[in-house]
Amino acid sequence: MTESIREVAPTETSRIVEIGELSALAYLADGLVNSTHPYLVALRDAQARAEDAHLLMMCDGEAGAGPIVGTLTVVEPGSPFIEVAGPDEFEFRMLAVSPIERGRGLGAKLTRAGMDFAAERGAKRVALSTMSHMHAAHRLYERLGFERRTDLDWVVIDNPDGTVTRVPAAEVEGDSEVAARGIQLIGYSWEPR
Repeated sequence: MTESIREVAPTETSRIVEIGELSALAYLADGLVNSTHPYLVALRDAQARAEDAHLLMMCDGEAGAGPIVGTLTVVEPGSPFIEVAGPDEFEFRMLAVSPIERGRGLGAKLTRAGMDFAAERGAKRVALSTMSHMHAAHRLYERLGFERRTDLDWVVIDNPDGTVTRVPAAEVEGDSEVAARGIQLIGYSWEPR
């Protein structure tokens, strides 16, 4: 089947709701979060991503009228959605593919489209982070030319009040208690040629 990828405008409310639910479903289906995890709120809030970043959607069909099967947020410097990117870097966030559409290479197509999108907007480098145990994602990024960046590694610790604490991975080394409570994320970056 043919897919189409385009940016979603903040005014496309029904598509934005669909993207938020797809994002949450993908993370839940992969066991990356559970139904009470505070990150679900951010995953479902595609409206904020459409307003403060570039929200890409992949739809089945050439005209983009079919169901959404994937999404990626492309974040420019200065956006509140920056997590690991430096002042002059773009960042990829919240790549999600529908669990029932896996195996079609959609994640790779969507990532390549994000790379082109960022390069067209003048990105000198694109950074991202992914959970340390997401080995399929690591292989995808490496296959597409992203390079491992240990300086971007960090740990997220969930707090009882629903907030999170971000700690650079270097600060957690040797502290098995903090490492056990946190989610380890590893960094990658890509530079357009």
